[in-house]
Amino acid sequence: MKKLVFGLILLFCGQLFAADLFDNTKPRDFKLADPLELNATIGGFPIWNGEGKWRLYNLARRDSTGTGQAIPIGDVGLFQTENKKFVAVMWISATLGQGGSTRWLGEPCKRDDMLYKANIGKSVWEDNCVTINHISNYGNNPGGKDAELYALFVEQGISPPPTILQIKFTRNGTRGNFLNITLSVNPEVMGFARETEVAWGKNPWNKTMSFKDPAKKQFIDALGVWSLQFAKQMDAALDQKTDAFAAIPTWRSVLSDMPKPEPIKSTVSLD
Repeated sequence: MKKLVFGLILLFCGQLFAADLFDNTKPRDFKLADPLELNATIGGFPIWNGEGKWRLYNLARRDSTGTGQAIPIGDVGLFQTENKKFVAVMWISATLGQGGSTRWLGEPCKRDDMLYKANIGKSVWEDNCVTINHISNYGNNPGGKDAELYALFVEQGISPPPTILQIKFTRNGTRGNFLNITLSVNPEVMGFARETEVAWGKNPWNKTMSFKDPAKKQFIDALGVWSLQFAKQMDAALDQKTDAFAAIPTWRSVLSDMPKPEPIKSTVSLD
């Protein structure tokens, strides 16, 4: 009986330790590539578990800048690899304390040249925006913790993709709180060829070309549907509901059971 009670105490203490990555706004100690616990949070905000294979590469605290009172902000960097291949990186920024009447300015849904965007915010002061954009020349000249992660990839024989798709979720609250999530995914793990064009406008994932490629367009559309589903849970996440992202599947499931896309015919014919 004593062993059972002691075991339960250890389990409970372990869950407490795993609960938040910050202790009174101070980042907890970690080692590069430490696995992320499934119940981990950032400042009380839930973290999307994805496939349950996230590893830590960055954990830092900073303060907001501006004329008002400084608000502590936590940053978390996570990555996932599989079979010596880069799968995804997730960067999370969130307030570790509230700022009263502070309002966060920005227009995350302003651009019109991205692959996808949707703004489902309640007001101009309550952004709830999701965007998908392609990033060319990804990981070029990394610094700080990014450089440490890149060095680990080189050591392990992992070649990061030069082109990724980046999904950004921006949720700003009215109490000086916010939760921002940037998910950078590797389209190569979905069967797409590696794209090495460094110029953003010339890259085959630019909407001017990818929207005419049936396979790419199908993937972008499906990823948009998935991203909107995720964005609709950002309200619950901002309210620090622990199960906010529990029903969100992996982004790699978006093409499951989808038929092969039909060719897209051009509306222009040149001599």
